[in-house]
Amino acid sequence: MTLGPADPDPLHVDSVAVAQHITWDIARTAAREAALARASGQVTSQRLTLPYAGGWMRLMAAEVSALGIFGYKEFHLAPDNSVRYCVHVFDTASGRPLGTVDAALVTTLRTAATAAVAVGHLMDTGAPTRLAVVGSGAEALAGVAALNGVLTLDDVRVTSRREANRTAFVREVAQRTGLTATAHAEPAAALEGADLVYAATNSGGRVVLHGADVMDIPVIASIGSTLPGQRELGGEILAGAARVVVDTPDVLHESGDALEAHDRGLDPDRVELLGTALRQGQGKAEAMTVYKSIGSPEQDLVLAAAILDSAAARGFGRRIAPLSVPKVNL
Repeated sequence: MTLGPADPDPLHVDSVAVAQHITWDIARTAAREAALARASGQVTSQRLTLPYAGGWMRLMAAEVSALGIFGYKEFHLAPDNSVRYCVHVFDTASGRPLGTVDAALVTTLRTAATAAVAVGHLMDTGAPTRLAVVGSGAEALAGVAALNGVLTLDDVRVTSRREANRTAFVREVAQRTGLTATAHAEPAAALEGADLVYAATNSGGRVVLHGADVMDIPVIASIGSTLPGQRELGGEILAGAARVVVDTPDVLHESGDALEAHDRGLDPDRVELLGTALRQGQGKAEAMTVYKSIGSPEQDLVLAAAILDSAAARGFGRRIAPLSVPKVNL
């Protein structure tokens, strides 16, 4: 029996290194590449959820022919209520493992970066922007940080259910971005006069924003409600918007918001992929425009590949023993 020659050692990048070395510029560039690859038909992807006693495992696999990579993000819930993530990246031509990235931060990075790419395309990036944030968790904080790199944010307001979370959000925004944010218990106070709403909530199935709440706001970016049982936007918002842009076609059958919108008359044929919108050049919102995101496998994969490329070029992460060798007959 003769095994083939050893592959070059793959890289492993942990979340400490991701936090230290990966900038929003890297994340936004990866998000744009993933969106354009999807729109040009150079992505194949699948999702699988495996439930088991006390938890579940979810696989999000993709092949991105434009970049010559394939791989998957695996994440799982354990009975102790902990969740772990990892992205595995492979070279398409040879099948060899390129590396693994601990993905505890990847979902947040790619979600916020992709939203920033979308919003930057849809809005006048040079004009002062009044931002209303609905939700005060990690995803909302990341959204402000990512948007701060593409918009001139001169008024940031946040609303959420818990005062302690709003207070912490204001403090974190100042520390991370230098921006001054204000907290509002009532959504109407945060939404009044806003140019952009960034909705990043975990509402437990409750609709957070209705059409009457946002009827005068030109752009809404919604990243919550990623599963059929989850909710964030009332269906009338997507159904009545002048323009709907999504990060993946899966939005239409995986988001509870989009499912209700379909029942209210949303025509799937007028929904645009983000990558298609980007390829068509700047498209500033002239009437209510909604960007709806649930995340997609290629977003995780392209960002993980960018992290590995950066680690190889800049010397962070660590080389590990090859994960596998080519199969031989015994």
